[in-house]
This record gives sequence, C-alpha cells and structure tokens, in this order.
Amino acid sequence: MKDFGWFDKLLTISGTYLPSTRKDVKDIMAAYDLEHGGIRPKKYRAYDVSSRLIKKAALKTGGMGGLTCVPAALPVVGTLGTVALGSAVDLYYLMRTQIELCYAVSVAYEVEMDEEELKAITLAILGFSGSAETLKALTSGVLRRSIDEIASGYLKTGLSKASYEVMERLVPQFLKRTYKLIPFLGIPLGASINIASTLIVGNQARRYFSIWADSELLGDITEEHLLRLPGAVEES
Repeated sequence: MKDFGWFDKLLTISGTYLPSTRKDVKDIMAAYDLEHGGIRPKKYRAYDVSSRLIKKAALKTGGMGGLTCVPAALPVVGTLGTVALGSAVDLYYLMRTQIELCYAVSVAYEVEMDEEELKAITLAILGFSGSAETLKALTSGVLRRSIDEIASGYLKTGLSKASYEVMERLVPQFLKRTYKLIPFLGIPLGASINIASTLIVGNQARRYFSIWADSELLGDITEEHLLRLPGAVEES
C-alpha cells in the first residue's frame, strides 16, 4: 500500500465520471423541483439533494466496509492475507465513492469550476476531513478559506504529488483498523466506521460548496438521523 500510484490513477479516471455525475444530479434536482412545484428556495433544494447523495454514499461505503470484513470473520478462512486484501478493496472503494460524492455535492450547489480545480478541492476535502484540523473549522467561511489555500498549493505542486501526500496521511490511519481481525465484531465496526468517514467528507463538501451564508443553520448529517433522511435515490 506504500505505492499510491493507484490513487493518482483513480483521481485521473474520476474525471471521466464528471459528465454522468452532472447529468444524474441535475436529474435529481429537476425531479425535486417538480415534486415541490419549483417554489422552494435553491438553498433548500441543494441541502435536500445533497443529503440524499450523502446518505446514498454513506450506505454504499458502509455496505462495502462490512462485506470486506466477512472473510476475516470466518474460522480458518480469515488470515492476515485475507484481511490485507479486504482492506485494499475497501480503501479503493471508499476513496472512489468519496471522490464521486464531492463531485456530486458541487453539482447540487451549482458550483462551476474546471476539472483540475475540482480535483484539487476534492483532494483537499479528503485530506482535511481526515485530520484534526476539521474540528477547528467551525464555520463554512473558515473551512472554505482553508481548503482553498490547500487546493491552491496542490495545483502548484501538481495533483500527482498532492494525491501521494494525501494518501500518505490517510492510509496509515486506515490500516490501523485492526478490528477486521476480530471475528464477527469487525463487520458492524467496518460498516459504521466507513459510514462515519463518508458522512464527514460529505458534510465538509457541503460546507465548502454551499454559497449561502446561512447554510450552516440547516445542520450536518450524523449517523443518528441518517435513517430519518428522505430515501436515498435508487441505483439506476
């Protein structure tokens, strides 16, 4: 896992998802307008649509987190090699889903930026969400300025180098998840931790891409009211 070239490739490939992501999210927004008669303010539409996107992504990564723990929970089958393979698959899926989530949230808030800038912002959000600095950014304004500064640095040094730096911080944290070795207990823990991680990324992306100063009043999504949100949009 020390070779993070896979993440750079994932970030590059993710650019090909952008057109379909934009179309899918805009379709959801159009359906929302139709459902509400097109009279609700855009900030509420953006919040509700992004909530659905965050919920969907969180449940997907939670499912994968639990699934990759299953082999390790089985007697005889569960080995260190099995755990390592499951962790690699889990990490790849988690990063891909969270990258796509950041892209989707930007569309929900109708933020227009070029692909390279969006990738840099997404990298900054992923790295920022995995650090203690997140706790210090209590307002959207502070968060936005911090992420802009980090993303600007990434664009100057190059996204390939930036992706390596982000993974260098995130992967060690991910590989410390020794709960995967605990039979049966690892499954719910794997799901819960992936869900929490994706909620953090989704909420930080929403704080960043929101263009309304009072958006914070709507609040973040937590695991406690994840299941009380409107139904996640079904996979096509």
